[in-house]
Amino acid sequence: MAQTTLTLSRQPGAATSMVKQQTYWGMVASKLYRDKITLFAFALLVCIVALTLGATWIGTHGLGFSPTATNLRESSKPPTWAKESWPTFQKFTRACQGKRGCDWNLWSQISQQTVTGVSNCWRAALGQCHWMGTDEAGRDVLTRGLYGGRISLRIGIYVATITMTLGVIMGLISGYYAATIIDDIINAIILTLDSVPLLFLLIILSRIFQPGPEGLALLLGIFSWMGISRLIRGQIFSVRERDYVLASRAVGTSSWGIMFRHILPNISNIVIVSAVFEIAGAIIAEASLSYLGVGIGPPLASWGNMMQGSLGNFTDSPWLVVTPGFFIFITTLAIFLLGDGLRDALDPMLRNQK
Repeated sequence: MAQTTLTLSRQPGAATSMVKQQTYWGMVASKLYRDKITLFAFALLVCIVALTLGATWIGTHGLGFSPTATNLRESSKPPTWAKESWPTFQKFTRACQGKRGCDWNLWSQISQQTVTGVSNCWRAALGQCHWMGTDEAGRDVLTRGLYGGRISLRIGIYVATITMTLGVIMGLISGYYAATIIDDIINAIILTLDSVPLLFLLIILSRIFQPGPEGLALLLGIFSWMGISRLIRGQIFSVRERDYVLASRAVGTSSWGIMFRHILPNISNIVIVSAVFEIAGAIIAEASLSYLGVGIGPPLASWGNMMQGSLGNFTDSPWLVVTPGFFIFITTLAIFLLGDGLRDALDPMLRNQK
């Protein structure tokens, strides 16, 4: 039987098309670049971090105040630019509580006084304008808010590091050795720690040891890793029996080598997203404990103890609540939006969407 060979001739001028290959992390970066909300959250978070890191320079050369310098003559003063408009605004709120209702005509006066006050503040000499007012000790609230971000963000990063380290290691060991005595011991530890009323325990330990930022982060991290461990353990169930894991085990790779070289990289997307959310959770936890008076104490400034110092002053001095509350809200919002964007970008099932 005759054999023939079919040859396809290239047409003159035909261009050779190249298929562009893209790695997994390249696809992640491309998707993040197209996600405007995530980019905005990242830029906002970078600005907040830059402001807190530059708090010393801003306080000295920009505002002219120290976070610990007290001046009882300036105790609980409203923002300097609102010195004239604040009494008028209080008059408006009192009118709203009366039988005649709100006097909306006062708003033209409030607006005019506010514009004049802001203009005067911009032209004021260094150390003469309290942009967010003063607290009960006469300290500048904005300066303390910038310095407080250092402690709150530092605690958030420390807690996330401790939590993710313990949670990932315990979750890897528990998931890899599932249904064994090792898994039973780790689950018993998790159940025991979960049964402890965390808030009361942290209050007791904080009162006994009076921890600083590092000590408080250690306490929060030790009692916050159980949820991450469960999450990692559940993910390993779907990874440990895959072909590349079985092949590594067949060629004699150690258990630690399989866990950290083959299993952990394939669940890294979950680890990264969880770490981002842990930072926000730790900031809120520190603020809650400091608000209760058992977290970071004075003279150190944190967003939480600034909120604690504003107890009962919201009506007379709302700037004491608004400033730390605004910092906490903006920071946690940026972190949550960033974490949500990372979750979508790192999910291979969603790589072709959007």
